[in-house]
Amino acid sequence: MTEKSYQYQGPPNPLLDSFVRDTPSTVHMFYNTVKFCGHRPAQKYCVGDGSWLTLTYNEFARRVEDFGNGFMALGLQKGDRISIKSHTNPIWDWCDYGARAAGCCVNTIYPTDSDETVVFTTQHSEVCCICVENEELLTGVLRVWDKLPLVRYIIVLDSSFVSNIPNVISMKELIDRGKVFAMANPTAYEQRWQSLRHDDYCTILYTSGTTGIQKGCALTHKNVLSGTLAVSHVGYWGNTPFGPDDRVLSILPLSHNWNRIDNHSACISYGGMIGYAQNTRTLLQDLQEIKPSFLMLVARLWDRLWNGVAAAIGSTPEGREGFEWAVNVGHKVLATRMDENGIIDLSADPTANCDAALKKEFELADQKVYSVFRSVFGGCITKAYSGGALLPADLQKNYWGMNFPLLDGWGLTETSSGINMVQARCVRIGWQGPMMPGYQNEVKLDPADDEILVRGGSVITEYLNNPQDTAESFTEDGWFRTGDIGEIDLGFLRIVDRKKAIIVLDTGKNVSPAYVELKFQNSPLIEQIVLTGDNQRYIGALIVPMYDTVVRMFKEKNIPFDESKLVYADVNGINTCMQVGEDLAQHPMLREMLQQEVDKVNAQLSDFESIKKFAVLHGKLTEDKDEMTQTLKIKNRVVMKNYAEQVASLYE
Repeated sequence: MTEKSYQYQGPPNPLLDSFVRDTPSTVHMFYNTVKFCGHRPAQKYCVGDGSWLTLTYNEFARRVEDFGNGFMALGLQKGDRISIKSHTNPIWDWCDYGARAAGCCVNTIYPTDSDETVVFTTQHSEVCCICVENEELLTGVLRVWDKLPLVRYIIVLDSSFVSNIPNVISMKELIDRGKVFAMANPTAYEQRWQSLRHDDYCTILYTSGTTGIQKGCALTHKNVLSGTLAVSHVGYWGNTPFGPDDRVLSILPLSHNWNRIDNHSACISYGGMIGYAQNTRTLLQDLQEIKPSFLMLVARLWDRLWNGVAAAIGSTPEGREGFEWAVNVGHKVLATRMDENGIIDLSADPTANCDAALKKEFELADQKVYSVFRSVFGGCITKAYSGGALLPADLQKNYWGMNFPLLDGWGLTETSSGINMVQARCVRIGWQGPMMPGYQNEVKLDPADDEILVRGGSVITEYLNNPQDTAESFTEDGWFRTGDIGEIDLGFLRIVDRKKAIIVLDTGKNVSPAYVELKFQNSPLIEQIVLTGDNQRYIGALIVPMYDTVVRMFKEKNIPFDESKLVYADVNGINTCMQVGEDLAQHPMLREMLQQEVDKVNAQLSDFESIKKFAVLHGKLTEDKDEMTQTLKIKNRVVMKNYAEQVASLYE
């Protein structure tokens, strides 16, 4: 393989290079955008009657100031901690930036968090005020308020809410108190936010707890600014720069740092517009309304959207044939775009290296299929990212073949989200992007076990109130131990698996579950799979089939099963089969089909990695059962506990 540098060779960008140095805090960043882009659209959202409202940055800033003065009116001081428990909506941002401007550090709570989690994170981060979206979420906090002695106020982010409980106030009352405070203290608000500096805490985020242990990541304003800068760096170096004309769609939880930093904070930094999706059921309609140029979704949702659009376009035999033809053409064109190391420039003309015949085929496929596919996303996407889990290589190829710029990134809560993010200028199937020169972060592998180590401006320096985990998570010279195993080639990073997730067989052989599980991502029959085998003789698996497909196949073949056991739910606007009866789950024909899928993957694996036995689960793994995180990562620890009997049966 030819040794070649894929670092960016173009001219530097003085504005980006000085961004963190010249910006004391994220609130200074916000008001800098208001100064230069005050008249431009900042937030677009549905107001409940089917109509949409767009706020300018000046209007956004007035709401932020209302919240900031309101928190100061309650007596909150610089360094105090507040929590926000709400679904993603524009008020979340008003509250977030208002609290930061008041000098507070913002802790986040997922709307679906358990009482136990709410109590732990609130107490651990010493929160004194909790903001909840509505009366329903208020009920949950009231249920545990007696266990939260530091919490003095609960704010309901609904102006129509009326409280008869002391220190539980509505958003309107908070703002009214703030206006009175501002009249009496006209310079206090600006003095407070102007006093913020790099090392002040900006937010506290808790790890998702896939290992059962939650740790508080205290991110400073410098951490968040550095993470924000990474997004603009990637766009600039990838030949797809961000600017005020960009529009982003927000649907992921703001309780998670990926949406909050890489999407919202980044968008505010360059003066773009944030469009808020109503909910997952209206995603396709919201895409048409907002027409984003930048879209971030988790890998599983990109997969569902691909399959959904493919099914719609291929709903007839002619349509299916045309779609498969177009996908094949895209793959052939993609092959012409690769250099000798398999690197592709997605920002270049896709047909630059095609002969006349293939170019004509591509243009026809673009007209008949690719353009229709891209229009589903609003027709304006120039940058798109997948996160939350590894993006399957075959799915990457499919999107790239459609001339759709779906990129991938890797990062952690501890790194303020993205560290290695793929740039459109140089992509490599199955790999994260090369590190960007001049950026504050560095990445290397531990020579002992290939654990990925990082350090830099966006990386935390400690876990909150947790000196033991802090000491264990950093090397003596300050590198953070990510817990991910990786490999680096030609500057590109590839994630192999979580260090703690590696399965060690009783033979001493190590197996990467992610490596094996990823090979099932494009299976037409298997939706979820969890590998087992720690301290056992061989690898086993728990499998959740794609029950919508299975039910349809059984009905088409007139194979009887108990339809009364089928349970459906709305998932991303699609009526989805969540659970079936044991008669269908354990049907010999289904097991035979699943065995064929397993055999296909086993043929690509070493013998010790291959799946020897599997158990079929009759329902999907879900957040409701605490089997998945809010970012749709499977909690193996919980799954192993919930299905201990099935796991044991694999080794009898």
